Amino acid sequence: MSFDDRRIEVAKAAWQVIVREGLDRTSMRAIAQELGSSTGVVTHYFRDKEELTLFALEQVFENVAAEMKACAKGQQGIERLEQMIFVALPLENIDRDEWKVWMAFLGYSIGREQLVREHRKRYDFLRQIISQELTNLQAAKLIRADLDLTLEANALIALVDGIGTGVVIYPEQFSAEQQKYLVRRHINVLLTLS
Repeated sequence: MSFDDRRIEVAKAAWQVIVREGLDRTSMRAIAQELGSSTGVVTHYFRDKEELTLFALEQVFENVAAEMKACAKGQQGIERLEQMIFVALPLENIDRDEWKVWMAFLGYSIGREQLVREHRKRYDFLRQIISQELTNLQAAKLIRADLDLTLEANALIALVDGIGTGVVIYPEQFSAEQQKYLVRRHINVLLTLS
């Protein structure tokens, strides 16, 4: 197993501990126990908890970004935007674990300026992707010309964040179909009138 593969394995163990214990109670020792190894093995790959948590956060984000790109291939128009947004939602139980990790990092970031900056970078990246999709839809005259596309990208991100938070806190609140319905309802407001 390569060094990078092993780092990803350690990060996945960290996710499991974070989901079970919360980020504040996640320690290098607990991650090592999850791996079935010593703390020395974990510290061989990561200097400290902050380096490991940043790497684990990056893995969550890279998974979502890769899935967004993959689902966009072969899609066009409004359906393409919908599918990209759906990927970010916690539609399946496995997605809820990624959301729990994401939320744990958000809470842990309070008072830690470096982590706040890392989150901002990721939100900026998402905003760029969604803004580009909206720009393409506007150029194709599929959504209204009078829209502020940055505002609409932020609104879609806020909608996903709100749904994701709701599902993590109260899983019965939104079924997968209800989550999709809410996204479609919002996107329908953007459409041009035929």
